[in-house]
Amino acid sequence: MFNKAIYGSAFNSEAADRLFSNITATNAPDQSFLATLRALLHKRLPVDETAKFIYRALRFSVSDFRVATPSRRLEMIMQEVVQYYPSEGHNIQVMFIADSEIGDEALEFLKTHIGKGSRHLGKFNRRDELRVFYARKLNALFFTDEDGKNTFIFTSKMELKHFHALQMMIPKYLPRLFSDDSLTEAEIALLKSTGNKSAVEYETILRDFADSLDFRSETIRIKLAGFEAMSERIRIDEIRIEINRYQQDYDNSLSTLREISQKLQTSKYILAGLEGGLNTQSSDSELVEYFMCNKNLTVIQTFRTTLEFIAHGYVDIYDEDAFNQYVGNHRGYLYTEINPSITKLQMERLYRAIFNEGRYKLRICAAYTVEMHSGLKAFRNYTFPDESKTYFPNPHIQQFGCIGTYAGRFQEYMDRKDYVGAIDQAVVSARNINFYDSSVMSGFAQSFSRTTLKCLEKSDGTLLTPQDAILEMEGGSTECHAPSF
Repeated sequence: MFNKAIYGSAFNSEAADRLFSNITATNAPDQSFLATLRALLHKRLPVDETAKFIYRALRFSVSDFRVATPSRRLEMIMQEVVQYYPSEGHNIQVMFIADSEIGDEALEFLKTHIGKGSRHLGKFNRRDELRVFYARKLNALFFTDEDGKNTFIFTSKMELKHFHALQMMIPKYLPRLFSDDSLTEAEIALLKSTGNKSAVEYETILRDFADSLDFRSETIRIKLAGFEAMSERIRIDEIRIEINRYQQDYDNSLSTLREISQKLQTSKYILAGLEGGLNTQSSDSELVEYFMCNKNLTVIQTFRTTLEFIAHGYVDIYDEDAFNQYVGNHRGYLYTEINPSITKLQMERLYRAIFNEGRYKLRICAAYTVEMHSGLKAFRNYTFPDESKTYFPNPHIQQFGCIGTYAGRFQEYMDRKDYVGAIDQAVVSARNINFYDSSVMSGFAQSFSRTTLKCLEKSDGTLLTPQDAILEMEGGSTECHAPSF
């Protein structure tokens, strides 16, 4: 029964929300219940049915409850419940007494006044076996309807650890969905892990479930669906306008009949080709496959013919002669305003370990926007997402928004409709550092020597900050480990 709140799993991502739009949660204190539901139900729940988890606090005055008649007590509690009464699909609804002072007393009252044959939840059977199972952890009542599609859970109080532990019995809450399908060993392990003190096992198993579903591919498909086709559709609209204009000219100017007729036919052929191309697009396009295969690219968003993305990689494109020329000059811009806690000699050793010796690889990133008609641009002062937090922003791009000659090369590829070749120019520019550019490299030295990003990678995958690497080279212990996700 871990106390840590669970957020940000693959089962709670935008792609998961689209994949499992029929499995939802309302008002939950964290995202774990929804993630567990989706992991268990994505193969069991028919696509035309829904499953919902609802979490609700029952709030009423302790003094009013204690002096109220039985009928009034029922009204006080059930008026909070009826608005969530199941109407369709499969539902799990957790209702807890907000004021724990009255929790046990309220549950004892509910035990004898709701359920089978009574006015409230009259078609629901009380699940005493579940009450006994959770007795040492939590005082709770469980009611499941005759169809096995809906379960109400009332608890005397609620803490995060109780909320997580309630997930262990999800198959018992929805017996209709689990009646003919036994649990796999992985599913059993996932459910058992919700009762652990640590969330490590739960999150690990959840990642294994997510890995089997290839969320990354689905995210790319969602983000890039129809992106390339949008440019062609716009061109189609433009050509249709041309056809109308040419047809009018044809009708009004017999003297130019032949010229207008030729333009008309040419435009119709182009339109047919474009429309035919759209109609034959049945699988992932080359651009979609490129983003899926290149794990160093992250799609942020698309809008019409505009694409925003991040390129990740290592600094492996630079002039080594230029580096050797300037690295030994401690008065030069490679040592401008470096972290005062680092000596220039230490900084030189770190530079050489990266750019000469290959002892560490510098992880780098840059953000770009592509407009299919106007070209490639780089973002300045971009706020990178969490997945980029172990990459150092390329100073030439992040500080100056400059991509040099790569913009021209990008346009050459775009003119040939080679979208993959065009995007690859951005990937290459992200990995480039120009040691001849004093403005860029002085800013690089200042930021790099001060950064707390673990942007240096050792051969075994361990990630270090620049100061960690300096300490390691001098024989100290950095206590750094490879990241776990």
